[in-house]
Amino acid sequence: MQQAVVAKAAMQISALLSASLRRVHVSQVRTTWVLKRKYDDVVPLAKYGRHSRLRANTYVYEAVEYRNIKPLPDIEVILAQDIEGYGQKGEIVAVKRNLARSKLLPTGLAMYASPENIEEFAIKKEEIVEEVEDTGQTPTGALTAAQLKTMNLTIPMCKHREWLLNKSHVRIAFRNSGVEVPESCITLPERPVTKPQEFSVGVTVNGVDTVQVHCLIQPWSRDMTENKEFVKPPVWVRNRTKTKIKKLAL
Repeated sequence: MQQAVVAKAAMQISALLSASLRRVHVSQVRTTWVLKRKYDDVVPLAKYGRHSRLRANTYVYEAVEYRNIKPLPDIEVILAQDIEGYGQKGEIVAVKRNLARSKLLPTGLAMYASPENIEEFAIKKEEIVEEVEDTGQTPTGALTAAQLKTMNLTIPMCKHREWLLNKSHVRIAFRNSGVEVPESCITLPERPVTKPQEFSVGVTVNGVDTVQVHCLIQPWSRDMTENKEFVKPPVWVRNRTKTKIKKLAL
């Protein structure tokens, strides 16, 4: 009776082990090291038809490169649509491998820059050029316009004198925030601004797109104790507009 119980338990253990082994995934791992001999002059010459007698120093190597930790180069793709910050339709750009394989290629925003695809896009090159001429905006210009939409521009104005806002005040406020904008690209609101308030100014990028930038007048005084009441908002607001690639695929 006891032997039957032991045999039954052994069969159950064997079944569990076999089931667990079937779930184990075994894959071959290939690692590549590039080596060179440290002593090149220790390999003796041999007569024709005979092998050289190798010495101990012959088996001393130095590591030149470990290819498993070497960063892989970027992938060249052809953009099927205009993507802010990367390029326009039909351009061949180099992007990171994870970006290409997770966002651009599966969603159809780009394709591999193979000879066949390059030849196919060469046929449509005239149509693409016409579309680019219609829009007229460069990739960096589109990215600049998207960035300006997330900006809070604080303009300090004297609180003890009367004033009228002009383009020079706005240009200096942009420069203090790290953005150079010529006065010719600035469009003031229709109503004159003469007191602290919130408003928007237009900024024309490359003479094509006009972006509305949120502005706020800061009452400023030479007495620094009076300026403590004003709480300056952050210059860049990330949650106002999001220009992620995954939204461009919709």
